[in-house]
Amino acid sequence: MPRQDTIQQIIATYGRLASEAHYRPMAPSDGLGNITVPEEELDLEAEATDYMQRWDDEEDNGRFYIGTCNFETRPATIFAVEAARMLCATEDDTALRLLRMAVAELEAQQDE
Repeated sequence: MPRQDTIQQIIATYGRLASEAHYRPMAPSDGLGNITVPEEELDLEAEATDYMQRWDDEEDNGRFYIGTCNFETRPATIFAVEAARMLCATEDDTALRLLRMAVAELEAQQDE
């Protein structure tokens, strides 16, 4: 079990995923990102706790499941994944450059 400060950090971050990005990966879904129950039936606290446990398990194992790339957005995915690796290596400047590249690539794909 992670330390209490780590638990709270992950749970708070899940709350931001939900409120700022409108993204709730632990909510019941159809597997394509569409939540399948009415919002009033969702339990953000339970989702956040489940997410914290999944994140902690993946971090402990050193293996994070991402999924299969969409051909058009694969370059953005590669930049984002490599940025995550740089964040773990405390190479924050490189991570920031890679994240900006990912955003630019994704924006270019959306403009097409």
